[in-house]
Amino acid sequence: MFIRFFKTNQPASFIALPLFAALLWLVSWLHPLTPATVFGMPFYLGFEFINSVTLLSEALAFVLVLIQGFYLNYLINKYDLRDSRDRSNFLPALFCLFFLSLFPSLRTLLPQHFSAIFLLLMLDRVFDSYRKDSAFSHCFDAGLFASIASLFYFPTVIFFFLIWTGFVLLRAFNWREWLISFLGFIIPWLMVITYFFWFDRLDYFFINKIGSAFSAYYFDFGNPDNAVLIYVFNGLLFVPAMMNFMKMMSSGKIKVNKFLLLFMWYLFFAVVSGLVFPVASYTHFTLTVIPLAVIFSNWFLSLKKAWIAESLFIILLGAFIYAEIMSRI
Repeated sequence: MFIRFFKTNQPASFIALPLFAALLWLVSWLHPLTPATVFGMPFYLGFEFINSVTLLSEALAFVLVLIQGFYLNYLINKYDLRDSRDRSNFLPALFCLFFLSLFPSLRTLLPQHFSAIFLLLMLDRVFDSYRKDSAFSHCFDAGLFASIASLFYFPTVIFFFLIWTGFVLLRAFNWREWLISFLGFIIPWLMVITYFFWFDRLDYFFINKIGSAFSAYYFDFGNPDNAVLIYVFNGLLFVPAMMNFMKMMSSGKIKVNKFLLLFMWYLFFAVVSGLVFPVASYTHFTLTVIPLAVIFSNWFLSLKKAWIAESLFIILLGAFIYAEIMSRI
């Protein structure tokens, strides 16, 4: 049914994905929410005015989520990051779109949605640098994209270290590449600091924007009575999915194993960023969706009995629908 249909790379699957996501967002289209912004970084503030027009805000958020899903799917197929026996498919996009639609607060114009796209661009450049004789442009671009991501949502600043982790895994040591990636990262920040300095608002930037990221505590895990099925069932599925992912990393090609390991480091930095910065919200942990979509899609792809995969996904959908209904009662 769902899994079988999206396990193919036929055009019908490509067309059906946005329609499926639009159905997941149905309640949000009818009852749009205004996002609760925790860190209003400079680049996000350029879009924050759109939140006053809730339907337009929802539409832009939906487009950003679609871009994340399809770009992640493109990376998985481009670098063949799946079981070598399987064809190109749309399962990574399916799980990415599903996870990014689980809760009403995720279906709003969050700065994380902007940041995630630039983190995917960063990953693409790091992956593409593998065994390149000269990768200076890749290193600079990766740093630049990580910097832009952090200027939308400050806790993603920690993902700069994912670039250097990628260099350790994928490339021989070259201090110039490390320096160039840092230059790519620091240049946008220097431009933003110069702007605030020029208009005599440098104190405001460091205290209200950067300082608040370390001092403002924000707790929001929604209504636990509505979301408990989603939390519990996803948590239970994560265990076998992770075990399958670990197995994949030890049995595939060396290149693929290294790329998959980098997704594990991505998940690590996403979790660490939630611990370093005093934020406890599932909107923050949208940063974990990219590696989780890779982990879950590969596990569902590996299940030999199709009815098991279909049943599990239908139960996930059922938990989602239950939470949506209960939130409106």
